[in-house]
Amino acid sequence: MTGTSDSRPPQEPTSARPDADRKGGLLGRWFEPVRVPRDAGPTLHELAARGSLVFVMRSPGLLNFLYLRWFLRRSGLPPLRAAQGFSGFLGRLARVRRTRRAFEDAVGTGHSTLVFLGRGPAEKDPFAALVRLQRDLFQPIFLVPVLLVWSRRAQKLKPSLWDVLYGSPEAPSALANGIAFLRNFRRAFFNVGRAADLKSFLVDRAAEADAAIARKIRGALHQHLAREFRTAVGPPLQGPSRVREKVLRDRTLRATVEQVAREDGRPAAAALAEAEKDLKEIASRYDPALIQVLRPVLAWLFGRLYTSVEVDEEGLARVKRVAGDAPIVLCPSHKSHVDYLVLSWLLYENGMTPPHVAAGINLAFWPFGAIARRGGAFFIRRKVKGDRIYTAVLRAYVKHLLRERFPQEFYVEGGRSRTGKLLFPKTGLVSMEVDAWLDGAADDVVFVPISIDYEKLIEASSYAKELAGGEKEKESLKGLLGAAKVLFRRYERLYVQFEEPISLDRVAHERLGARAASLSVDDAWGGEAERSSTAVLAPGARDAPAEAKRQLVQALANRVAYGISRAVTITPVGLVGAALLSHVRRGLASAEVARRVELLRYVAAEGGARFARDLAGAPSDPRQPGPIADAVRRLERGGLVRVEVAAGDTIYQVVDEKRPVLDYHRNAVIHRYVAPALVAAAVRAGGAAGSPEDEVRARAKWLSRLFKLEFMYRVGASFDDIFDQNVAFLVRVGAVSRDGERLRPGAEAELLAFLGEFMRAYLEAYRLAATTAAALLGPDAPRHGGVDRRALVKEALERGRGAFLSGQVALRESLSKATLENAVEWMIGQGLLAEDGGKLRLPREGDVTELRGIMDGIAPHLAV
Repeated sequence: MTGTSDSRPPQEPTSARPDADRKGGLLGRWFEPVRVPRDAGPTLHELAARGSLVFVMRSPGLLNFLYLRWFLRRSGLPPLRAAQGFSGFLGRLARVRRTRRAFEDAVGTGHSTLVFLGRGPAEKDPFAALVRLQRDLFQPIFLVPVLLVWSRRAQKLKPSLWDVLYGSPEAPSALANGIAFLRNFRRAFFNVGRAADLKSFLVDRAAEADAAIARKIRGALHQHLAREFRTAVGPPLQGPSRVREKVLRDRTLRATVEQVAREDGRPAAAALAEAEKDLKEIASRYDPALIQVLRPVLAWLFGRLYTSVEVDEEGLARVKRVAGDAPIVLCPSHKSHVDYLVLSWLLYENGMTPPHVAAGINLAFWPFGAIARRGGAFFIRRKVKGDRIYTAVLRAYVKHLLRERFPQEFYVEGGRSRTGKLLFPKTGLVSMEVDAWLDGAADDVVFVPISIDYEKLIEASSYAKELAGGEKEKESLKGLLGAAKVLFRRYERLYVQFEEPISLDRVAHERLGARAASLSVDDAWGGEAERSSTAVLAPGARDAPAEAKRQLVQALANRVAYGISRAVTITPVGLVGAALLSHVRRGLASAEVARRVELLRYVAAEGGARFARDLAGAPSDPRQPGPIADAVRRLERGGLVRVEVAAGDTIYQVVDEKRPVLDYHRNAVIHRYVAPALVAAAVRAGGAAGSPEDEVRARAKWLSRLFKLEFMYRVGASFDDIFDQNVAFLVRVGAVSRDGERLRPGAEAELLAFLGEFMRAYLEAYRLAATTAAALLGPDAPRHGGVDRRALVKEALERGRGAFLSGQVALRESLSKATLENAVEWMIGQGLLAEDGGKLRLPREGDVTELRGIMDGIAPHLAV
């Protein structure tokens, strides 16, 4: 398996080291397994070329000194010549040069030195000496905070007997450090923090006293290392009773409880007891000891299930850096139950505290629920509308996690995507984080968009059944035991990609400027954020601060969702699926498949997409050895694709009953092609003669609004800019040609058809939803009392099956329960359907004019 967890110290050329060093030296056996970020060596080499390295550690210890000396020698960096803050017998035994003269000489000659933070006398403070030394040196002194963690034992608010005897995790005794080293050296890690340039720091402080500057530097380094340590082992552990006491003391929660008690006419104690019961249902029971037990189990599991786990190491290192500065909220895509397991495991393997994961209450079944709670899961009901006490408790608990700086993880999509496509973002938990930030729980909150992608999905067959109209199987112990069969199968590669973190504070000030200071906390979760972004509000329905906050929450959720879409891995199976599904013929010849794959790769590369391993430079022709050919071969073995040879050519056909499974992989990458596909569809609708550019623009805008719940569009760009850029691209590849003010199919009209066909399944599904709604609710409707959403979708699926069998619907994947549900939601949001008491009706009884308008608008795009 690959990933940052396999990182080791960078090594010198073998010929440059003595024989003992080639084998790792006497200490190599113990120090070699320590995990080190891959960028640590290059970063330190670059700093050493410019100045002197002064490493700073928290607590003095012989093992810390020996490891740093070994690491520097192993990495070909300037050797460690002196240390400050390390006293006692062990220091003398290790022959550590500890005099001030030796320390200053080493710094002045460009050798590495080490400072242990401590509480020594002010006159012996090495930082004051470093300030004086830097004023006389031309080259800069770089203060490099480093953290060496042998044990992941979390600190406790109430010290245990072990802490009393052997020191706390933050400042262990030599004996405790030695025991931790012997037990955990294979799981230890060494982290290099951001270096401080002392020369630059002094530029604007020439008049300040050396002692004052030294105190500032020491304080900053101490805080930095404290944050790094907390990132690694987590905040101090608190017992369930202590967590319960702190959460229930939240002032907003108490106010809500008292108000509900008054309104319901019941004792406040009864309402508070309800809040306590809700908190027990929600809260995790995080236990680092369980994490240590599960770590090797998960490593074995992922090694058995997947060929490899491919990790964006640069992105992970970026997350690790920002986690030391502000609380982080991990926002991964959600396609499988494997998502939260692999992310927690990955963070722990790379020296970070596993996150507290927001999970659906359906997963709280025994014994999984109890294990998951101890692993950091907290459970949320699927529907909480109207339960003000429950929502107030949940908000208070989220605020507690943020204040304590526990990493959090939740899915902006809500649930798992059954289609492979990113779901429209839900804003409930985003709103909670914003409220907690506004309430002062943290100075900033950093959201991290993450994409977790699979070349083969464990749940693929169950998703296909659900999309065809089958009921979702309820999670249970029986289902958990039945899932053991997956251990006997192989699921290819798994990819974890990290997009740029998003600062809540920065987004708020970018969007609102000075108005950010006027934002206020909602009085109940769901008061603003729970409403659909498509809801139509009367003028003045919200006051300005509330509306500004709602817009901030929605903008933040959109940025996170768009960030996830940018991080998605373009896999070979995704490219093959997109090439083979986007047409209505029986099959495709190999040359056409190759041409389509090449175009898809080109479009994705222009948009800055991330590609799966080995795709760069590999052939697009499925007949030539490479990842594309391998993907086709796997699909053929799995019964999804049929390969035939006729008239000397190779023809690839998708097995019709398996199209929805392959469609999952196409949907996983479709966001990269939505913009050119919408423009291509709008051009095709004009026929061979084409249409005026303004007419094509209007069609493309209409399609983009039709599918606003299906796709995430580029954040920070106007529709006109996106349209113009994609027209220019289509003209460049020959798919579109300009004839004065008209746009029409170009010399490469087959490319235009290919891109336009990306939208067919969605167009057919939305037309089917509108047709079914008109039939059930129109003037001749059999159900004048209205129909609920579930019944409407069920009827659409049944009508769609008949239309597919008779040829009126071309694609089997058009009969998708998820897409039909989105279409119904869109019609409600646009006011085409009204929902009252759980029943759907037409806004004007018997009037299907607007629904007919949707059908008529879709028709030209399906006629080509």
